[in-house]
Amino acid sequence: MALFDIKNGNIILNPDSLVLPGFREIWKKDKTKGKEKATKEISYVFFMCDYNSPYAVYPNNKRKEVIIKDYMGEGWKETEDIKVAIKRYMDFQETHTMRLMRAAKGASDKLAGYFENIDFLKVDDNGKPIYTAKDVAVNLEKVGSIVESLEKLETRIKKEVKTNSRVRGGGEIGMFER
Repeated sequence: MALFDIKNGNIILNPDSLVLPGFREIWKKDKTKGKEKATKEISYVFFMCDYNSPYAVYPNNKRKEVIIKDYMGEGWKETEDIKVAIKRYMDFQETHTMRLMRAAKGASDKLAGYFENIDFLKVDDNGKPIYTAKDVAVNLEKVGSIVESLEKLETRIKKEVKTNSRVRGGGEIGMFER
């Protein structure tokens, strides 16, 4: 089920999404006429979780900070309902391939941290360098194949997402359209 759609740069909620735990509570608690607050908070869930979110390029630990700064405003905090909605959204959209990709991106972020923290002057208790140029060069050589594998996995997920997306107007995806 597609919970959201983007139209003219705005997030449009699928009415079906409003019956899900978390989303329903966010929607009901907003007493504004146009439900601007609820729409914004549910949009936050989309930005945090959706594979096609423009913020998906950020590592998990940075994504929240950037979205709050860019979209929600300083001082805004996640409520318990938003945390529930995030968990539900992740559960609904995640396939086995996406779970693997999430884990691979997490490992990739850690690998980037490894390369960012290399200090060729650091030595162990015996005075030997912890990082040698040769070891780092060998590891850097392997990064290309890791990036290539991640790109292939991402392409596969994009095909999954496209295949599983809902057809507007309640139609079905044709046999030759998958």
